[in-house]
Amino acid sequence: MKIEDIEKMGYSELVALVKERNRPSGGIRTIQNVAVNSFLTKDKKMLEIGSNTGFTCVNMSLLTGCECVGIDINENSIREAKEYAKMQNMGNKVSFIKANTESLPFGYESFDVVWCSNVTSFIEDKEKVIKEYLRVLKPNGILVVVPIYYIKNPSDEIVSKISDAIGTKIEVWNKLFWTDLFEETSEKHKIPIELFYSKDFIYEDRINFIDEFVKIVLDKPHLKGLSEGSKSQIKKGYGDFIRLFNENLKYAGFSILLYQKRRIKDEKELFLTKEK
Repeated sequence: MKIEDIEKMGYSELVALVKERNRPSGGIRTIQNVAVNSFLTKDKKMLEIGSNTGFTCVNMSLLTGCECVGIDINENSIREAKEYAKMQNMGNKVSFIKANTESLPFGYESFDVVWCSNVTSFIEDKEKVIKEYLRVLKPNGILVVVPIYYIKNPSDEIVSKISDAIGTKIEVWNKLFWTDLFEETSEKHKIPIELFYSKDFIYEDRINFIDEFVKIVLDKPHLKGLSEGSKSQIKKGYGDFIRLFNENLKYAGFSILLYQKRRIKDEKELFLTKEK
């Protein structure tokens, strides 16, 4: 691989090259949190929207024994996800297919849990895909949303750099934007949902660990045949992206939001409480 080819790579191309195992915000702890609070068991079936390289599906199945189907539009990600499931000996419980989120290839009420994490951020017609999530979700099933949003205003420069890095225009949304979006879509299409679990998190500053992480990633067997010049360029390009994301996340937080699909809509609670 030529150094000049690596220099031209964007973030998604570098991630594909190094085969970074894409995790949800909060990683394995978020998966454990959702597993417990969405009551997943070996008899239930989960759909993940935007499964990337398979971490969430495979690890959710490992923790709960549930069947999991992941969809993504990137064939390289699907191929890597299938390989990951095979390595974890979960090929009989987990499957991955190429599919478009706006027209899911599943029948009505097919899944006990639909996990859409933060993928809705990158879809233009958000109302349409949320309606699809709810269409394939069983009555009493759980919709899992793990949105990333800003809790402090970032600079225009950071927002612009992040938008360029991921190839999608980033908007400065807050948590209320996401809860309003899902609840208003539910209301409009007369598919009642109830938010029964909500927990907020902030990101730690990991700047002092980035070099170590990049070193671990570059030590993967499939990269060992590359020249030292190519490895050096990957280290620089990939490391620069990770540092940019770390800077951006100083302004951001994320939430675990669990909605239950209901048969009827209840009135809103009047007397709200918070932990002491």
